[in-house]
Amino acid sequence: MSGNRILLDTNAFIYFFEGRKKITELVVQTPEIYYSVISEIELLSSTHLTDLEIIQIQDFLSFCHCIDLRADIVARTIEIRKQYNFKIPDAIIAATTLNLAVPLVSADVAFQRVAGLQLIADILT
Repeated sequence: MSGNRILLDTNAFIYFFEGRKKITELVVQTPEIYYSVISEIELLSSTHLTDLEIIQIQDFLSFCHCIDLRADIVARTIEIRKQYNFKIPDAIIAATTLNLAVPLVSADVAFQRVAGLQLIADILT
């Protein structure tokens, strides 16, 4: 199941930080981990985080590749939002995944509806 590149949704990061075995194995076996800037915002804006947890999240993110909102991702986000009626963060995640042409690791099975998007969801159960 592991490849060379994956994009982690916010919930995948949370499961990883919780120490769940399957997602941890996948992350360790995957050389290139990507994430959308939306996931960074969602992770670090949680009000219950301690200072140590914030540092740990930032440290881990520094080993991954952050994909910012670029014009091509914005355009695709608009298309996805219109077609699938996704919330903006999920539409951005889907657009980022499609633009990178990498599998998305997410517990959100709604992503299965997006044509051309390869979803890895069973790893998070």
